[in-house]
Amino acid sequence: MPRLNPSTRLTVGLRAALRRRYGYAALRVLRRALGRALADHIERSISREAYSGGDELRQIRQLYKLAIRRLGRKFPDLDFGDPRSQP
Repeated sequence: MPRLNPSTRLTVGLRAALRRRYGYAALRVLRRALGRALADHIERSISREAYSGGDELRQIRQLYKLAIRRLGRKFPDLDFGDPRSQP
């Protein structure tokens, strides 16, 4: 089974976050997906396998901005400082 691209991992994380009922839980899921996407990007960039990730980091940043806006629309009172939202 092929590995997911880091940006795809973040997109899947956004879908999972949007299924959550509470804002803090959605933010926790999204942050966890962002961490995994960045770790995967760094791992692939350092490894010897073929990976064209030059544009990948920019795409991850754009997807994260989009995800935060979508969560903000779904949860208008989203609190980024809530300790329950930490991954």
